Amino acid sequence: MKTATGIFLGLPALLLTLFLATGCGPAVIGGAAYGGYKTATDERSIGTMVDDSVIASTVKTRMIGDSVVQARHIDVDVVEGVVYLVGAVRSEVQKEKAAEIAAGVNGVRRVENQLLVGSTSAGQVLDDTLVTSRIRTELVKDGAIRSTNIDVDTIGTTVTLTGKVGSQNEKDRVIAIANRFKGYRDVIDNLTVGQ
Repeated sequence: MKTATGIFLGLPALLLTLFLATGCGPAVIGGAAYGGYKTATDERSIGTMVDDSVIASTVKTRMIGDSVVQARHIDVDVVEGVVYLVGAVRSEVQKEKAAEIAAGVNGVRRVENQLLVGSTSAGQVLDDTLVTSRIRTELVKDGAIRSTNIDVDTIGTTVTLTGKVGSQNEKDRVIAIANRFKGYRDVIDNLTVGQ
C-alpha cells in the first residue's frame, strides 16, 4: 500500500496505524514498556527470568490439571529455580501433592511449600486483597525499591514477600513496609539478595 506521498507501507506499519487509530496502541505500547522496564530492573538475568517463568507456568498448569490439587488458591512464584508455593488448600493431602507436582518439573532446584491448610471466606479474601494492595502501593512509592521484582501475597494471617532485590538495604526497606501493614499477620521473607 502506498501513502499519498508515494512511500510504501508494509504490513507491520499498517497494523501499527490501525492499533493507534482504534485506541489500542497505548495499551500495547504501554504493556511492552512495562515488560521492558521489568526486564531492565530485575536482578536476574534474562535467561533466568525466562527459565523461572517456564517453570512457574508448568507447575501451575500441572496443578490445575490435577484432580487432587486443582490449584484455585495457589500462587506459584519461582526465583532462580526455587519454587515458592503460597496460598490456601483444603487438606494436607492437597498441600503434599502440590509440592510433589512442583518438585517433578524440570529445572526446579527446591520447593518451599508455604501453603496453609484451611478454607477462606469471601470477607477474608477481600481483607487479604486490601492488605496486599496497600503494601504494593507503598513499595511503588519508595524510590529505593524496584517494586516490580517483588511479589506480595497475603493469605489469612500471613504476608509473604518473594523475589530478588539488589541489596540488603533494599530488602530491609521492603520488610519494614510490610511490617507497617501486618497487624496481626506474620511476614514471611522469601527475598534473596544478589546482583
